[in-house]
Amino acid sequence: MVQSSLRVKPRKRIGKSGAREVRREGNIPAILYGRGEDPVPLVVQPDELRRALTNSAGLNTVLELEIDDSEAPAKKFSMVKEIQKDPIKDRVIHLDFLAIDMQKTITVKVPVNTLGRSEGERRGARLEKLMRTIDLECLPGDIPDSIEIDVTDLALGDFVDIAGLSLGEGVRPVRDGSEKVVHVIAQRATEEEEATATAEEEEEQETEAQE
Repeated sequence: MVQSSLRVKPRKRIGKSGAREVRREGNIPAILYGRGEDPVPLVVQPDELRRALTNSAGLNTVLELEIDDSEAPAKKFSMVKEIQKDPIKDRVIHLDFLAIDMQKTITVKVPVNTLGRSEGERRGARLEKLMRTIDLECLPGDIPDSIEIDVTDLALGDFVDIAGLSLGEGVRPVRDGSEKVVHVIAQRATEEEEATATAEEEEEQETEAQE
C-alpha cells in the first residue's frame, strides 16, 4: 500500500457555474463522498494531485486529504473513485474521492504485470494476456501495487488462473478462481504463414545473390 497526503480546499461555489469558475482559475473541482457522510465539494490544485499520485500505486494510492478550512480543518482518508478528463486537452476537469475506513475492506482494480519470456514464446507460441487488471478485496493498507506473474516456465497450452496467483495475506480475488489471467497459445495461422513467406523470400534472395 502506498499512502500520500493531498492538500485541498473546501469549494464554496457549487454547481456547473461554480465548477467552471474553479477551472478558469487553473484548479480542479472535486467532490468527497462515502461512509454515510454528506458530500463535500473541494478544490484541488493540479500540481498537488500530480505529486500525490506519482508513485507505484497510481490511482490505488490511499490519500489523506488535508482539508484546509479555517472554520473546520479536517483530515479524511480517501481514494480516487473517478477522474474526468477533457478529451481534447487531456487535462483533469473533475475528481470524485471516495472516503474510506482503514479498518474496512474495499474493492480495487490492481494491474497485472508479467515477468520474463515464456518457454512457449521461445518456441514460437504467443503469450495472451486475458486480464490487464484484477478486482481484489482487501483492507486499504493491504492493497498491492500490482500482481506479478512469472511466465518463464509456461509452455504451449499452459496458463495461470486467478487461483494460481500469489496474493498477499488478507487479499482475495472477487472473480472466480478458475478464470484464466494469462495463457500460452499457438500463433495465428496468418502470422505463421507470413513468417514462412518471409523466410522463403529471404532464402530466394540469398540464392539469387549466390548465382
